Amino acid sequence: MTKPKSSIYSKAYHCPDGRDIHYAAARLRRDPNSPTSILDVDDDPDNASSKIIGACWIFFYPMGSNRRILDAVISRYAPQFECDKDVLFLCVNRPGKGGTSSSVAPDERQHIWTTCDDIVTILDHYGIRKASLLYMCAGSTFAYSFANLHPDYTTGYIIGIASWILRSDPSSSIICNNTENGDSQCDIKTPQMHSLTHRMAMHGFFGPKCMVSSLAGGIVGSMSVIFSSVPPAWVGKGFKKELSDDERLMFDELYPDGVGFVEMMKWMHDDGCDDEISVFVNGYDNTCSICNDANRGNKKEGDAKDVAVCLSTQQDLGLIYKNTVPAQRQVLLWHGESDKMIAMQGAGYLASMLPNATLTRVSRGTHQGTMFFFPDDAMEALNRISRDVSV
Repeated sequence: MTKPKSSIYSKAYHCPDGRDIHYAAARLRRDPNSPTSILDVDDDPDNASSKIIGACWIFFYPMGSNRRILDAVISRYAPQFECDKDVLFLCVNRPGKGGTSSSVAPDERQHIWTTCDDIVTILDHYGIRKASLLYMCAGSTFAYSFANLHPDYTTGYIIGIASWILRSDPSSSIICNNTENGDSQCDIKTPQMHSLTHRMAMHGFFGPKCMVSSLAGGIVGSMSVIFSSVPPAWVGKGFKKELSDDERLMFDELYPDGVGFVEMMKWMHDDGCDDEISVFVNGYDNTCSICNDANRGNKKEGDAKDVAVCLSTQQDLGLIYKNTVPAQRQVLLWHGESDKMIAMQGAGYLASMLPNATLTRVSRGTHQGTMFFFPDDAMEALNRISRDVSV
């Protein structure tokens, strides 16, 4: 398969305990001789030029994708990058995804905890003390969990696009903080916000969560094969069907024949080694070697765990938005007005649960379109926050 021109650097880290963590990195640098930014893929933390990294973002990808989707984000953002210091983006494959080792226990909470621990490992590898968080869709649960589990590693800034929102179980006996007058600080009422299919899956209509997540994970994990088997015109047409009229015009401008879009989707869902730019770093002695697909393995259980996380409640995962997520300096949310997967009232609910949160409605934005085209004001926020924070 021909790999599209990439703006990311795919790497793998072999931990001293034998755990493998596959991730993508991209560093944006302002070119003083040009109005456009340049991408420097030489991000080796032992390289002297890497010491000038001024800000770092952790990107939490949506379900079905992997670290390679960072390429689409960077390609969209780089032309509008405006920062006088280097900004590093890191996207870590979740456990069981691609070459990243599975989590120790077959449990959704352990899946999340291991994901967050892996991110800390990579941040420590780069010597980065604090990072801002950026997520799309199902990446939301992992981002807020990271903010809860590792607050010392965060700057207090979170940007969320087309958030997947966990429902709350009203029958739960979750203990909430109480105010002096006895009022609960934990609102467990959630609106009717998910699509009908998702609601049916969440309530067991299709079978137990473990069975549904395993079946759905298998389908999601086979997307690369599906994209290779279906005519490109069908893939493009199917994707455009979910977009609004305005988004279709933007899509046709970017991919007039649809072929480039299909090649990009194949590459992003396959998640293998990237030829000469894939480096495997041994954590026990910092030696490097070329990533080898033959030795990488191709585990698909990560997709099933991601599905299980999405089908869980806040109580299942111990992530009560209002009661668990530490107050951030700023949480900026963007959500499409025409999102048919997570209704706008769901985004409003999330914003109401998180202190210092601001919700921006994307006019005529759909779920896929809001993620794919990445709102301009979200990129402006990336610039502003990157200028204000440090690692």
